[in-house]
Amino acid sequence: MPQQEQYRQRSYALSRQALELIHELGLSANPINFAVFFAYFEKSNDDLVALIDILRTNKRVLDDLKCHELYLRFIEPDRIELLRETVTSDVHQQVSDLVNRLCAGKEQISTADLRQATSDLLSIGKPSTTQHGKTAGNNAEQPPAEVTQLLLDLEEMKREAHTDGLTGIANRKAFDESLRDAAMATMEGGECLSILLIDIDHFKRINDRHGHQAGDQVIRTLAKSLQENVKGRDTTARYGGEEFAVILPATTMTDAMRVAENIRASIESLHLKSVNRNEDLGQITASIGVATYQLGEPLTRVIERADQALYLAKESGRNCVMNQNDLQDEPVKRAANA
Repeated sequence: MPQQEQYRQRSYALSRQALELIHELGLSANPINFAVFFAYFEKSNDDLVALIDILRTNKRVLDDLKCHELYLRFIEPDRIELLRETVTSDVHQQVSDLVNRLCAGKEQISTADLRQATSDLLSIGKPSTTQHGKTAGNNAEQPPAEVTQLLLDLEEMKREAHTDGLTGIANRKAFDESLRDAAMATMEGGECLSILLIDIDHFKRINDRHGHQAGDQVIRTLAKSLQENVKGRDTTARYGGEEFAVILPATTMTDAMRVAENIRASIESLHLKSVNRNEDLGQITASIGVATYQLGEPLTRVIERADQALYLAKESGRNCVMNQNDLQDEPVKRAANA
């Protein structure tokens, strides 16, 4: 049997297996789920196979959201690596795809910069020719230096797209990706994983009394304080507005509460004067919610518990730390004028 026909029949068989398991698990028959389970039956990624086997054996949650997390962790990186390996043979389309992916949902990247990068990449990478119109043989197969430099520039743009412009720490997108990776590592290794959600108390009052520049100053100072109170494996991020998040891998609830209390006390000790007006900003405090990830649960649930604990801290007088064990049966409503 010709090799091409063998490959076609194997692909059909893997496709059937993938679709049958998708149906058996009650999942949506979408391209992401198909890609995950096709790779699972193809056994092209040992880590993916092992993790799915663990989830199924232990009857853990394996829904559309979890499949999307698996796709982003195991399938998408392979696609990016393939792009890097084939850039010399298909630089135009491949790098254009990379630019398109980078553009999607990343406000920090200048659209003009990306368009210029695309234009530059499309104009280079073509074989140089001699005056007789013949390709210069030795150099035709080598990636031009401009390609390498522009790929480095794109990597830098990607890094900037994961960084909060005001504070220099991770932004919300980077937090989401880091939490997903940390949860996967927790599933594989069995270690604890905790998160903190932190909100500056009465931040609106600071803005109203002292101006938005003073508010920005407080946010930058608090971000620096967070970084000083965590260790190397931890991730600090600006979650949105005056709210921050910390990912604590290999950290139990008890240890996470200790970290949270250290952060709270550090913020409480801050004494700031506005740079532009030289006004005393008064005491800065923050409320903190702590939650621990349960193996196999959707990440939205651990974030929701941390969020509920945070606003329980607000309702309890602010400038304190609460965790998921403090929550009552009734959901906590967000405190007014947080």
